Order: sequence, then structure tokens, then C-alpha cells
Amino acid sequence: MLRHKALVYPKTYKAFVNYANHLNNNPVVIIEHKREDRWFFSSSDNPDYWFWVDVPEDKDWSYRELTGEDI
Repeated sequence: MLRHKALVYPKTYKAFVNYANHLNNNPVVIIEHKREDRWFFSSSDNPDYWFWVDVPEDKDWSYRELTGEDI
């Protein structure tokens, strides 16, 4: 199910380390909350790990929300 899911990819070394250690190299994350300035994600494999990205452009992560069109 794609509801509240997004794809994230690291753009910096710091994000790459978190991607490997906390996301288990899995780009699919759960969208926990959206604000105008920030989106909050949790790891699909490690739900206790949360992080955020700045909207509309984040310096550490590229991201996009998954929709039914992605199937």
C-alpha cells in the first residue's frame, strides 16, 4: 500500500551514513507528518528512527511522495 509512503535518496555523506545505518539502504519511508516547511519521515525497517526534510528543497535528501501513479 502506497498511502503515506515516500522515496528518499541521500545527497550528502551525512545522509548516506543515516541511509545505510538506519534505513538499511531501503529508500521507501513512511510519511509521519507534513508541515508547510518540513516533512517528517520514519524508516520502514526501523520505525523508531525519525528524520525530516526541509520543503521544498532539502540539502541532505532528495525525496518524492509515492502515489498510485507510481505502480
